[in-house]
Amino acid sequence: MTTVIIEDSSIQAERFVEFVSTLPFVKIEGAKKKSFEEAVAECNGISVRDFTDKLRLQIDEHFDKYA
Repeated sequence: MTTVIIEDSSIQAERFVEFVSTLPFVKIEGAKKKSFEEAVAECNGISVRDFTDKLRLQIDEHFDKYA
């Protein structure tokens, strides 16, 4: 196996990647960049506000046991 890193910031590089991806023995990883929203949805991300609210709730529940 050989690894080649191609900086696809030019049209020529993009065309090369498109061509290479048609070859049966080539596997391209990380070919398509996702938008921020797509990446968040894929990993079930939540907003900072939701995170801190849940964290505060868990902290309160934890320490309520000792009160």
